[in-house]
Amino acid sequence: MTDSQFTLLVQYTYVRSHLLYRISLLGEFFDFIFFTENASIIDYSSIDRFVSQREESQQDADFLKTLPQTFMDIFTRDSFHEKLHDMSEELQKLPTLSLTVPVKFQFEQTDVIGKWVRKVIGNDVMLDISIDTDVSVGCRFVWKDVLHDFSLEHYRHLHEKELHTRLESYFAAHA
Repeated sequence: MTDSQFTLLVQYTYVRSHLLYRISLLGEFFDFIFFTENASIIDYSSIDRFVSQREESQQDADFLKTLPQTFMDIFTRDSFHEKLHDMSEELQKLPTLSLTVPVKFQFEQTDVIGKWVRKVIGNDVMLDISIDTDVSVGCRFVWKDVLHDFSLEHYRHLHEKELHTRLESYFAAHA
């Protein structure tokens, strides 16, 4: 496998868990292609049969159909497990920005955030997104082992004395 296949996957996948899922999906797809009656031919119709038989989502089908034939051609019955494993290992080497948000984002929203991160921080940065309802408003992220907390809770704690003093003054004046 050349780096170009892995680079192609990374180019359009911004979240670490999404890339792991896509590598796993490719493994299932190649298992289907190489170990069923499909004669090992990879084309749109084989993708459609895979999606239909496995009841995969349209989003999965669209992903598989976006991969060029040259990408698919590097995988053989004997090599695809090793090549996908190598991709999983390469993923572990990529820099990661850990983002904690209060709600789950839709796929399209994570793409917008991922594109911004790649533009501002680096072309190969992967997002690791977690949900924490304690964040309530804002977000937290970790980059290069440094926590950056932009949650409302954090700022409330940071300015607690000032808020308390202002509220006391307000209530005293309006009592």
